[in-house]
Amino acid sequence: MPTSILIIEDDETLRLTLGGFLRRQGFAVDEAATGEQGIALAQERRHELVLLDIRLPDIQGLEVIARLRELDSEALVVTMTAYPEVRTAVAALKAGAYDYINKPFDLEDLASLIGRALETRRLRHEVEWRRAQSAVCELEGLIGDSPAFRELVAVTHKIAASRVPVLIRGESGSGKERVARAIHCQSPRANGPWVTLNCSALPEGLMESEMFGHEKGAFTDAKALKRGLLELADGGTLFLDEIGDLSLSLQPKLLRVLETQSFRRLGGSREIQVDVRFVAATHRNLPEMVQRGRFREDLYYRLNVGAIDVPPLRARREDIPVLARHFLRAAALATGLAPPELPSESTALLSGYTWPGNVRELRNVLERAVILCEGGTIGPAQLPLEISRAVPPAPTFNAAVTDITATLAEVEAAHIRVVLAQCDGNKTHAAELLGITRLTLRNKLKGSEFGDE
Repeated sequence: MPTSILIIEDDETLRLTLGGFLRRQGFAVDEAATGEQGIALAQERRHELVLLDIRLPDIQGLEVIARLRELDSEALVVTMTAYPEVRTAVAALKAGAYDYINKPFDLEDLASLIGRALETRRLRHEVEWRRAQSAVCELEGLIGDSPAFRELVAVTHKIAASRVPVLIRGESGSGKERVARAIHCQSPRANGPWVTLNCSALPEGLMESEMFGHEKGAFTDAKALKRGLLELADGGTLFLDEIGDLSLSLQPKLLRVLETQSFRRLGGSREIQVDVRFVAATHRNLPEMVQRGRFREDLYYRLNVGAIDVPPLRARREDIPVLARHFLRAAALATGLAPPELPSESTALLSGYTWPGNVRELRNVLERAVILCEGGTIGPAQLPLEISRAVPPAPTFNAAVTDITATLAEVEAAHIRVVLAQCDGNKTHAAELLGITRLTLRNKLKGSEFGDE
């Protein structure tokens, strides 16, 4: 999409000249003769840069700058004035303008100034992106080397390169938001905005306003226009966390945005076009919710184009030691302490625990351990009782398995058969109980005597 520039200039000749020149340079241009007209255009669409006459017939340019910045805090404003006063220029810069140019000016000089302004904007976005990318690479949800983790990374990388909506499924605390951020940062729209909306955090009325925005006067407390998160995410990614908690009344409205990439603000009549990639996450069983009438089937299938299952921590126990060391370093850095040692005894206790709270619980446990640590070593005393006193349950086998003449492969096959029976043939659930990935289970079934049933 071409870069969008808004010209607010009451001199018609100059305004038309600037508009024609910038369009020939490949820019998309909107023109306004007054400050109010310019603000109205800024409400309708986002502009990367605004050329603003500081002296307008209706309102002062400084007020226009303030109102433009309220609509878009990243807006780049270049002021134009026939009154080359230092005080005017300084006031404009203090109000949030990027730079100014004195009339009359050469069009090539203006083009150079616009080029510098847009390059500044690009560099800001690049710095923000690199910070986000660096943070994502170090996040706990994306650390590990287990087969389950490597499978997750491979799927995430493939899906990130596409444009399809993504549904991330997994237990609470397993790192779904970390995976969502990784998808954004590895995607072609990584330089675009990353916007999050927790569908369980707000009541229905506020949720609709937060997502779609509203016009001034749309309801009692709507005292000013508000851009919703859909608009703020234009050109980037909108992450819908806990999508299973989205109300039934809002689900068809979200489906329409997914299909048309357009919407209306509350109280508005104009269709607003956006370019947004949707990534959703849930710990709920959406197919079951569909069957019970609590989630729309068409919305589920529209979101589920790119599906990612985040394994629970108990299914990637090999990653627990490296995650633990990462959390210890982070907690020690936050408290200004040296990272404590984690002896093998404590590592074994951590690796043997079931972690119902997943990665989030592991992080919290180790942050607490750093605070309680004495002597630079984290022992069982610094771990919660449910971890330090836990005794791993002995595996239960059927009578056939207790035969001491059975081979290891036969024992394993029999145990898998028992677990599958207890899970009514559900391979995903059985794999979780066995502490392996579903792919590993399928491979074992193929290699066993009873095949991949």
